[in-house]
Amino acid sequence: MASRRARPIRGAIPRLGKMVWRGIRWLWAHPQPLMVIALTAACVFGFWRFATRSEAFRITAIRVPADGSVEVPEGLIGRNLWMVDLDKLAATLRTTHPNLKRLRVIRRLPNALEIEVLTRSPTAQLRLRQWHAVDRDGFILSEGRPTPWENLTLLTGLTPDQPPLKAGSENASQRLHEALRILAHLRRAPALTGHRLTAVDVSDPKHVTFVLDDELEVRCGSLQEFETHLTRLRTVLHHIARQDVAIRYIDVRFNEPVISPKT
Repeated sequence: MASRRARPIRGAIPRLGKMVWRGIRWLWAHPQPLMVIALTAACVFGFWRFATRSEAFRITAIRVPADGSVEVPEGLIGRNLWMVDLDKLAATLRTTHPNLKRLRVIRRLPNALEIEVLTRSPTAQLRLRQWHAVDRDGFILSEGRPTPWENLTLLTGLTPDQPPLKAGSENASQRLHEALRILAHLRRAPALTGHRLTAVDVSDPKHVTFVLDDELEVRCGSLQEFETHLTRLRTVLHHIARQDVAIRYIDVRFNEPVISPKT
């Protein structure tokens, strides 16, 4: 039984040898493919040798964004353009500039590097130890300040959860992303057209509270109830504007909204 199983293996080696020998004989009789391959390889090698040694490809300029958001490492000027590892350089820059959403490095012939970036656009702000801006992806920008920004919506009611909120990185917090969804929905709402969304309190996602124009508090339900509640709010705001009265808060969780005037 063992010898019968070994026969195909012993027979395969001579057949493989014959195929190789036929290939060699064919190439000997038809050397053109080998010549083309050799010539192509020689041209590529020659061009690469010229490109990596020529003074024409010495880096003389590095183009960075005009806003000064990127600082490039020293030692790039004077290096050969083709000897710079673009992926490694881009990875280094992303590490030192975590607030950038996207960054890539491009060769600009004959002697320049260009850095293209996409900056993160803050959509709101929240408080950790200091006030930090946050974008719509849940990335909390690393720069903090002791006082809030004037024209950036405050997100309040975000208690520490798992995983904890961290500046300088994109956060996976469900509470934060729910708050950002609420914020986006409010900004699209026709009822709030012409009003500035000052703050949104998401301490209780089933009973969202937000502030308009620094002073008017609005109390409503969960995100799933927004359509009904914001329709009520639009009617109330229109009515208030016609009467020109000062209102402290509006509660639209009821069929008949509760309106509390300032005293």
